[in-house]
Amino acid sequence: MSESRLKSILFDTKKNVAAIMIYTVLMLLISPLFPGITWFRLGDFTLDVVNFYHTIMIPIALLIILVTAQVFNVPNVIRKLVNIATYPVLLFSVIGLVLFYSTASGIVLADEVAQGIRDVIVVLAALLLVIGLLIYPFKNKKEAKSIWGAYVVVLIAAIAASIAGIIGMVLEWGNMSNGYSLVPFFQNYVNSIGGTSTFLGNAWTMHSHAIPPAIMGGIVGLSAVIFGYQKLSNGYRQIVNIGLVVSTIGIISMLSMYWISTFGTWVIPAVFTNSGGINGLALDDTQTGIVGIGAMIAIVGLIKTLDSSKGGKYTQLTAMGTWVGAMAAMFGIGYLIEFNEVYYGFGDPTQGAGALFDQAFSDGHLLYIFLMLIITATFFAVLYYYGKEAEKSLRLPAYLGISGIVIGFVGLQIYTMDLSWYVEAVGLWILFLSFAAVVVPIIRQKTPKSLPTS
Repeated sequence: MSESRLKSILFDTKKNVAAIMIYTVLMLLISPLFPGITWFRLGDFTLDVVNFYHTIMIPIALLIILVTAQVFNVPNVIRKLVNIATYPVLLFSVIGLVLFYSTASGIVLADEVAQGIRDVIVVLAALLLVIGLLIYPFKNKKEAKSIWGAYVVVLIAAIAASIAGIIGMVLEWGNMSNGYSLVPFFQNYVNSIGGTSTFLGNAWTMHSHAIPPAIMGGIVGLSAVIFGYQKLSNGYRQIVNIGLVVSTIGIISMLSMYWISTFGTWVIPAVFTNSGGINGLALDDTQTGIVGIGAMIAIVGLIKTLDSSKGGKYTQLTAMGTWVGAMAAMFGIGYLIEFNEVYYGFGDPTQGAGALFDQAFSDGHLLYIFLMLIITATFFAVLYYYGKEAEKSLRLPAYLGISGIVIGFVGLQIYTMDLSWYVEAVGLWILFLSFAAVVVPIIRQKTPKSLPTS
């Protein structure tokens, strides 16, 4: 292989993005073949599903890093470093997935090493992106001024996701046989705030609950720039900026709560309670809701960026539709459950007659929002960035995407009401087909330069 060909493979962002997309489509397609991967199961994800979820979503995080680095035109050395991470991350993801199913002690250790290497690579790539974003306004003052709202939310989201990712590695460290005992001062601190079990529970909450909202907030900011909100009239541009600032505030407050709860003794309370404090909205959920409210505000201005072509416009609407779908599910169903826990019993059949419906929502919203909608939001923002010139090729993915979002939401509602998951499954399969359809126009189109902002 020639040196130029090797560089094209390793450093071409669009090719690496396409590789991750193809990998994602293939992994979702074959997921039912792996032991224990039963996506529709009442309650939270099992360990098998959590492992597979990371096998898919960690490369998606790298995809977002790659595109963000290009859109914001971070220093070339950083772009090269994050691009070169692509194939090692995919390779170690596959190796870790295969080794995960072995019970031999030596292979279990190899699995932890393989997935640990992958996780470290992606966290380092995220930290490099943060450095690049910090440099950005000094090298691109005019551009940064025109997209300041998007810049701030993307930067804060990258920092928040990086911190939560590191907490995930700390969590895995604590789950190992020796735990934190190899670092006595840290073990002593953990003991002082309630012990290892309490710390691990809080660290798990911070890792699992902080990353998805932070990523979604970052995707909103990234999408705003890709859609060209910087070219809007001042009034509409400032509406978008206000929405993005609201999302930024939500990310900061959310992360702060999880940090204090994890490394302190504060227990996150419920607010707006009644029935002796049983019914009520968890305070951290109000902050993740603020991230979504900011996205809804931003949409008011972003509607003015809609492309004149049918394919381009529907691609943008699909991306923005994921934000609406997520908010409808969280506010319209999730919050309703939290305000009626006397009936839903926190998903515990011994505490409420409707516990199984709560479990159905736990499973259904994890699949709909935190798996498929995050992928959809990412794929369609990237599709518009790379493929908007292929207008007719954008129509099929967009039609499938919009249909999947709507049917998936209706299906989630049905799943929560009568435990039947079939309609939601149809919606998610349609979204999967939209992912497959997205890849083609991206591969065909030329790589754009960093987005013009004037």
